[in-house]
Amino acid sequence: MFYFLSKTVGHLINTGMMHGIILTVLILLLLLNSTRRFAVKGILCVTVLSVLITIVPVGTFLSRELERRFDKPDLSDTEFVGVVTLSGSLDPRAYLTRGEVQFPSAPDRVFTMLQLANQYPERPVIFTGGDGVLTDRGFSEAAVLQSWLNDLAMLTDNMYFEVHARNTHENALNSLEMIYGNWPEFVKKPWLLVTSAEHMPRAVGVFRKAGWNVIPYPVGRFTSDEIHLTSLNVSSGIKSLGRGLREWVGLTAYYWTGRTDEWFPGPSAEVTEN
Repeated sequence: MFYFLSKTVGHLINTGMMHGIILTVLILLLLLNSTRRFAVKGILCVTVLSVLITIVPVGTFLSRELERRFDKPDLSDTEFVGVVTLSGSLDPRAYLTRGEVQFPSAPDRVFTMLQLANQYPERPVIFTGGDGVLTDRGFSEAAVLQSWLNDLAMLTDNMYFEVHARNTHENALNSLEMIYGNWPEFVKKPWLLVTSAEHMPRAVGVFRKAGWNVIPYPVGRFTSDEIHLTSLNVSSGIKSLGRGLREWVGLTAYYWTGRTDEWFPGPSAEVTEN
């Protein structure tokens, strides 16, 4: 039930899609005499709000707070037994329709995984993630990535792939099950957690709740330390708002449903090693 609801809410807070739907409805109402005045007011409100979220970059503010929550550690001074990398980099549609492997959203996750796998060949590097949609369309990001890396002769012996997880909660549970099966002596030891900086707070909270001892290693930061209030790129503003809003709603939903112990996980909480 949680998975179904989370995906449904995710569509509802897709600001780009909702923006288009609302404008379409208002234009249709504009054609009717009885609703024309309401439609004009609605279009005016949508236009004003669209301009406001570009001049005042609310989405950027939301994302920056998430991305600044964790600093990237210095690995030369960090003890860890392995690496777990979250999916979310590949474009499922490009693969399912054309058989192409494309990285439109978060390529830094995969590139960082490759770097770490080669830099630490004696440590296991897990990539976890299947397909995060409601219906089964025969796609698994981890399986596709494994095959692609193998074809390019970039697959290393210390890479492992968890192919079924549909969300961050399942990433944590399924990967932990893999560790219990292959490296039980590493269960309570620190693992490097690789995901996008914006997604890191939610991921850390979920992994801690599942029993992991994780060291956050955020990658792919979108925002900068300087925010300018002069942008007139409406589509960028709407997209940025949707991206930031999605993570804050996800943090709240995961906290309310007990999948994390903290609403906004930070670097202070730690899982002690037994």
